[in-house]
Amino acid sequence: MAGLILLSTSCVNKFLPEDLDSFDQDAGFTQLVYKPKLGRTTVYTDNYNTANSTLPLTFEITSITNKDGSPAPELTQSFPVKVWKQPYLGTEKSVAEIEAKRGIEYRPLFQIHKHSGNMVMWANALSSFVKCSPADCYVFDVVARNSGGYKHTTRMELTPEREADYEPSNYDPETGLITSEYLPATSTRSLYTEDNNYILEEDVHVYIRQNEDMEGEEKTLTFRFYDDNYVPINPAEFDKTDWDKMAEGLFFNKEQTSTYVRYNVAYPLPLLELPMSYTNKEGNKVHLSFTASRLSTSGYRINPNLQFDFAIYTEGHWEIIFVFSTGKPLLGNIESTNH
Repeated sequence: MAGLILLSTSCVNKFLPEDLDSFDQDAGFTQLVYKPKLGRTTVYTDNYNTANSTLPLTFEITSITNKDGSPAPELTQSFPVKVWKQPYLGTEKSVAEIEAKRGIEYRPLFQIHKHSGNMVMWANALSSFVKCSPADCYVFDVVARNSGGYKHTTRMELTPEREADYEPSNYDPETGLITSEYLPATSTRSLYTEDNNYILEEDVHVYIRQNEDMEGEEKTLTFRFYDDNYVPINPAEFDKTDWDKMAEGLFFNKEQTSTYVRYNVAYPLPLLELPMSYTNKEGNKVHLSFTASRLSTSGYRINPNLQFDFAIYTEGHWEIIFVFSTGKPLLGNIESTNH
């Protein structure tokens, strides 16, 4: 009898329904139009509301085409992209240590993370072969599923914007044409010319350019300062600036002369869009602060300060040049500077 009961229980269990996940049909994307900037890695996070669905969900791009429905192989084929294999901490001591944490993998230039729904446009996507605004660009479909169900979201829009090598940019995002010769400083404080005129942010003309003449495997970033006659200003006059500790974990192997300060760096700058000790509060730009110390004519000490926030996305030998267009600033005492 016991055997019969066990047999009966076994037969019943065989026909019981399996436990299924719950898929809430109210789940869905909170963003349907994506406008990533080409030339940099852009990650869209928290863009899917799972509602009361059982996690994890699985996401897949099922179709991506031009808006007219024609194939878009530039977004479906795989390309070599640089990915982080180990976390970047900001405590790294060399470019080599940073590069050891990154590696090359072949991936589509636009993809969705399998279980988060986060979308990524990789930095290798450029306007030379990927469509960008103002042109009609791309539409794509995504399916989200678990064992309890699924939901298709169709014809989401991907409209990339033209790349800019650096930010802030003085190039038009649609035409790629230059809109101004220079950029203003982010802020100035207690900065006066030798004629005792206050130096405003717009009085400091900032130029970001590549030095095409430089060679070398390790890429660099150089800072230069000039007065209104383009006479070099010795960086040591910013005598309260700790050049050795500027952007620790990002700038390495300082080389300082009477006309420039140069570092070895790994691009992009910043490496990640993450608040660090050397970034602005949003974490999307490197924050530079150049400070001097001097006695005023009244005999009290003031600290002239120049700040500039920037990002550079394209690898190379870059220079940031500061021109004080209204006159040479009163700064610090070179002799008191520790190199």
